[in-house]
Amino acid sequence: MSYSYLPDHLKSSFLSMAAFPEGFEVEIHRLIQLWIADGFLRNERVKSLEEIGKEWLEDLISRNLIMVIKRRFNGEMKTCGVHDLVRDLILRQAEKEKFMQVTRIHKVIRRFNDSACKPYVRRYSFHSTISPTDCWNSSSSFTRTLYLFNGLKLVSPLSKQVPFLARFKLLRVLAILQYTFREFPLELTKLVHLRYLEFNCYDDLHRSVSELYNLQNLVFGGHSNLPVDIWKMKLLRHLHVRKISSFRVPSSKEGSGFKLQNLEGLSDISISCCTKGLFTGFPNLKRLKIHGAWAECRRDMIFQTLNNLSCLNKLEILKIICSRKLYPHPLPSKYALPTSLKRLTLRCTYLPWEDMANIVTLPNLKVLKIKDNGFDGDVWRLNNQENFVQLKFLLIDRTNLKHWDAGSVNFPKLKRLVLKRCLYLEEIPKDIGEICTLESIELHNCRSSVAKSVKEIQEEQESMAHDILSIRIHEKPWWD
Repeated sequence: MSYSYLPDHLKSSFLSMAAFPEGFEVEIHRLIQLWIADGFLRNERVKSLEEIGKEWLEDLISRNLIMVIKRRFNGEMKTCGVHDLVRDLILRQAEKEKFMQVTRIHKVIRRFNDSACKPYVRRYSFHSTISPTDCWNSSSSFTRTLYLFNGLKLVSPLSKQVPFLARFKLLRVLAILQYTFREFPLELTKLVHLRYLEFNCYDDLHRSVSELYNLQNLVFGGHSNLPVDIWKMKLLRHLHVRKISSFRVPSSKEGSGFKLQNLEGLSDISISCCTKGLFTGFPNLKRLKIHGAWAECRRDMIFQTLNNLSCLNKLEILKIICSRKLYPHPLPSKYALPTSLKRLTLRCTYLPWEDMANIVTLPNLKVLKIKDNGFDGDVWRLNNQENFVQLKFLLIDRTNLKHWDAGSVNFPKLKRLVLKRCLYLEEIPKDIGEICTLESIELHNCRSSVAKSVKEIQEEQESMAHDILSIRIHEKPWWD
């Protein structure tokens, strides 16, 4: 484990792990976006920055410098971190090279402010609550990256302004966690070199946020009616808001041809905002999360939203989460989802199982998650023409499904089946055991009759000398 043998292009990304507190789990997607914002990754014609970032991360993992903490069903990395011993190495090397100053307790922060502190460190990470005077010194004008992991301690809890932020004029990355501003801190909009901004606020996003013309990632932990000026942020690649209540499309008087060409990720947007006019402004969107409040989750509104998604022809990951039961509506059951979809999650949407005919046709779908009655009804029957040609992972979590009729022909490439809280399901289809690619079946809080049907499948496979299938049966309902 020698840092000196690392290729130069990996050293910065490795040392950047010093920013995170001990035991911190970093989402892979978030980490790579931070690397991009900090300028570690450079554009290549053949590969995207995200692809390059994943390759670098895999290289560091293969050298046992970064460890994967969570993986997806297919082995894809989800979160990562570093071992305590490796972290000690990172902290020492980061300080030695003046790559990053990490302050973990308040007395250390006080020393950080002393004149004896090493000047011109460009990256700072604070792991304890700090005040404005703590995080400013003579080198603040050189700072490029600032992480505040345990919030701020302002002079007054009602303080509207944080003028100390304006001192960091060349800041590229700013993440303020564990603190919520009462009103939008306008000082942030003066940091025009920002590429990554993460903070929480009770107030709406202010229209002046559009002055951050270099911003690529905006993570806003609050509810907001998005200002129409956000369409001016042409470099924006990922926009994540706790709840987007409205996202207005500019009117003809305000101009035409507004598009966020670089936007790839958007969440959590209200279902009432999901018009075709809005979606046509995101021609390269890949990840989308939609939520529906109580009054919005009507069958007709969900149907219209699903139809409007058809113009997002690069969409790969879609989550739709509603918050109430839908009542029957005499509507057509045909709608067209983007054929580019690879992962789909439906929660509390209460679609009839017959609507699955619109999903089974998706040629690239690999992951399907049905949660909290994403589909409604006691029978799901698939005919021989309804085949999930690429589906590898199927999760059904809490449903009123009783009878499930399907065979191996319907799931020719399924690898993992997970059933949770399917309290009414009597058994899984016997022919599921004939899927040659099936590796595991997991049951959580399902009836004993379901567990029995799964064990019978396993016994049949063992009798044919097929021992690839793994069975995991967890708790069952108390009344069963």
